[in-house]
Amino acid sequence: MKAEHSPDATQSRLPLWLRRLHAWVERHAPALLTAMVGLWGVIFAAAAVYKLQAMWMGFDLGTHEQVLWNTVHGRIAASSPSRGTTSYFGVDIIPTELLFAPLYALWQRPATLLVLQALIVPLGAIPLYLLAAGRLGSRTAGLAAAGLYLLALPVQYATLYEFQIRVVGTVCFLWAFWALEERHAWRFALFAALALGTRSEAGFALAGLGLYAALQRRGWRWSALPILAGFGWVLLCNAVLIPAARNDAGTLYSFLYGWMGPTSGAMVKTLLTRPIFVLEHIATPGKLEYLLQLGGPLLFLFVLRPSISMIALPSLLLNLLSPDRIHWSIRYHYQAFVLPWLLLAALYAIADLRQRPSTRRWWPAALAGLVAATVVANLVWRSPLQTLASRPRPSERIAALQQLVERLPADVPVTVSSQFGPFVARREQIFYFPGNIVYPKEYVERGHWLLVDRAEVPGDCLARLDVLIASASWSVEYDQDGVILLRNHNPTAPALLATLPPCAAEPAEAK
Repeated sequence: MKAEHSPDATQSRLPLWLRRLHAWVERHAPALLTAMVGLWGVIFAAAAVYKLQAMWMGFDLGTHEQVLWNTVHGRIAASSPSRGTTSYFGVDIIPTELLFAPLYALWQRPATLLVLQALIVPLGAIPLYLLAAGRLGSRTAGLAAAGLYLLALPVQYATLYEFQIRVVGTVCFLWAFWALEERHAWRFALFAALALGTRSEAGFALAGLGLYAALQRRGWRWSALPILAGFGWVLLCNAVLIPAARNDAGTLYSFLYGWMGPTSGAMVKTLLTRPIFVLEHIATPGKLEYLLQLGGPLLFLFVLRPSISMIALPSLLLNLLSPDRIHWSIRYHYQAFVLPWLLLAALYAIADLRQRPSTRRWWPAALAGLVAATVVANLVWRSPLQTLASRPRPSERIAALQQLVERLPADVPVTVSSQFGPFVARREQIFYFPGNIVYPKEYVERGHWLLVDRAEVPGDCLARLDVLIASASWSVEYDQDGVILLRNHNPTAPALLATLPPCAAEPAEAK
């Protein structure tokens, strides 16, 4: 779609200085967009590296760096800490992440992944700019759409929440939507394939894109193929590829959604036949607040364009059905397949205002309202940059912790609490204390060393540490300021923690 640049009648009623400013922005919009994207990338790359150096990141970054480090060294997608598998493909299918391996190989450090992620994420602003400029006939409106994306709290938080390939999926889907609207078939296929490779549930979003194309009467190539490819990907991953990489019958979905039934069929049956039971799990104060944080900055305008916002429903439902609060929080990465569709739907709803003579004059106010609401959301719910800038950085403690990390031998399995994960990931085996639904507690004792910051561990989980301290197989090498370093003299001994009850902080499915 070519961007229109003819001014609306609304602009003729603006003060002269504002019309001149608008004309200047229209002329320089491409340069301004480039500056926005570049500056955002640099700021968030620097913020991510700062957060890493302050030891405020955790096991997700460590896990994904280990996947890429192993891949670079010939062990494709090998991953040690997850339950029931020695490959990350036993958790989910992420071939797109493996494409980072050649760049990671150039400088094998966690900061490499953080910088790459921070530079890729703002590229999602470009298709939004192109779509909005074309639909609204204004490059200034395109810049506003790009700004909405860059200011969106879920985008900011996901970028600074360690490293997660899902956020690359956000960017790929935005470009895929642009390619669909422009009818660029090969570009659509490329971006759709890259998006699918970020997670198995990305298939639901691709199928939704196909349904959108069908509603727009784009023809079978744009509708049937994405629908088949999307649902086929979900089925292939969860029925074939993930089970093939596991040595047990479990999957992450069974751990998270087991409250609805022991099998996928039982879960679907519960959804269809016990709606009140399911609603009781969804309509909780925390989850309702989550919906407000998602929809409030967009003024819930996306409900006016259900043909687009429906694409978000499968991922949104997965988040709401989860008992784990991280799935229904904008401060993590689980909105990657939700937010882009809500944002696109809101922008298209504004474009619809412009198309109707009776509402044409209101679209600039609606777009300005979105920008204002997004800015207010950054103040009320706090941008992660604000949080990072105001958080005290204990330099002496950080230096002491880094010295402890350096005491860990580079060629042996180790177990650590979350904040140490990114600093010990470049080895074949890492494990996490105290364990959780994904990283089982019985794996803790596979490490030859255990480094734990007690401040990271829920109170009742500290009992696991006491069990190890009391064991003859373990010796205390360091214990000061809440940080303890233990050495395991018998890693092959039966796991002491396997028989302990779950912590209160663990999700019910792990109990």
